[in-house]
Amino acid sequence: MNRRVDAERRRFLRRVSAGILGTGVRIGGGLSAVSTWSGAQTNSILNQARPADASVLRIRKVEPKILRISQRGHASYFLMCRIETAEGLVGWGEGTNFPKVATIATEIEMVKPLVLGQSAWDIEKIWYTIYRARNAMHGSAVQSALSAIDIALWDIVAQKLNVPLYRLLGGKINEQIKIYTSYRWGDIPRTAEAYARRTRELVAEGAVAGKWDPFFDVPYTPGSQPGVAADFSRQASLKTIHEVTEMVRGIREGGPEFEICVEAHAKMNVASAVRVAKAIEPYNPMFLEEPVPPENVDAMLAVQRATSIPIAAGERLKSRLQAREYIEREAFRIYQPDVSRAGGITEFRKLAAMAENHFIPVAPHNPNGPVCLAAHLHLSAAMANFVILEEGNTDPAVCRELFGTWQDSRSHFLPPERPGLGLRIPDAYVREHQVDLERAVRGEAES
Repeated sequence: MNRRVDAERRRFLRRVSAGILGTGVRIGGGLSAVSTWSGAQTNSILNQARPADASVLRIRKVEPKILRISQRGHASYFLMCRIETAEGLVGWGEGTNFPKVATIATEIEMVKPLVLGQSAWDIEKIWYTIYRARNAMHGSAVQSALSAIDIALWDIVAQKLNVPLYRLLGGKINEQIKIYTSYRWGDIPRTAEAYARRTRELVAEGAVAGKWDPFFDVPYTPGSQPGVAADFSRQASLKTIHEVTEMVRGIREGGPEFEICVEAHAKMNVASAVRVAKAIEPYNPMFLEEPVPPENVDAMLAVQRATSIPIAAGERLKSRLQAREYIEREAFRIYQPDVSRAGGITEFRKLAAMAENHFIPVAPHNPNGPVCLAAHLHLSAAMANFVILEEGNTDPAVCRELFGTWQDSRSHFLPPERPGLGLRIPDAYVREHQVDLERAVRGEAES
């Protein structure tokens, strides 16, 4: 009996010492490199909690689900991934990406054989298995599919351990998740007076920050997507610059301490972006988002160096390899990764750590569905360099139905406290909202 106890003690001490002395691995290059613990014998929460029986949490189902959900009066298609283990635990992930989700659903079907039969404990292993298997096809569809699977695995593991997900990410740093409201000025005149009046109303509702795209007035070809300029030079007109300046001035008058977030959806060239930034600079916006397309780091850097306004970007950078140069060269001062598009929770944490090395705060891009929202809430709660979260299309009615409880607010959200991501999507809800691939292809784009 004593020999058995001694043997168990020795095995325990070996496991603990192996965790403490695990090897460090550098992620990224140059000044942006960060250290992480990896491998089977390292001191991570997941590895310490991992059971000796590798058959536990064996994955038996991986199912892409396209759900059509109405939020704040607008119906969108969201790409979800349902993963079920042999024990019957169900985890949900999301890989929604503009403007269509059918290709992402197909991508999940393609990589599903790589996931079935694996243990949900092996999140990092599964991530790299998929990433390397699709090496020749990396892009938004692959990363979004990977995101959906990864988020679902984290959901399963946290449920298995009976803890809210943020506990596995290091615990809660931020008790409340500060938000900026999205497009809540409505269809009002593009004047300083109208925007000042509406901003006072938002402040009275509790809002502390807000974002909108004031550049949708640029000329566009009849029948084209709103907001896409017919002038391919990306030149902002003097009329646009003047109106945007007046709108920003009105917001500042309506809310002296209100954080102004100006979205541009990559519509401008460098010269126009600099002129806009100089025009609105006296009103101290919180950030100017994506003034130029993200494919050219030098262009973004040129705009950032020309203004004191923080440039915010990152939603279209699909991995740490794409984001590395932007972070190392500090081409933006607020980073906006999207957990449903950049590789899931596993990749998001590495991206946030890279940004933290350069004292760059993170404001997650959050226009997607409720699963993405849940993941962002947990990540934001546990992130030291978190600054603010996008409200997006978050709908209190949908959140109450899926999270069980929801505190509506114009200033902040609360991280869920139930195990896992904290939301449940019943089979009946899926049946009510699920659409097939053909309908999703025909369906309207997100707004």
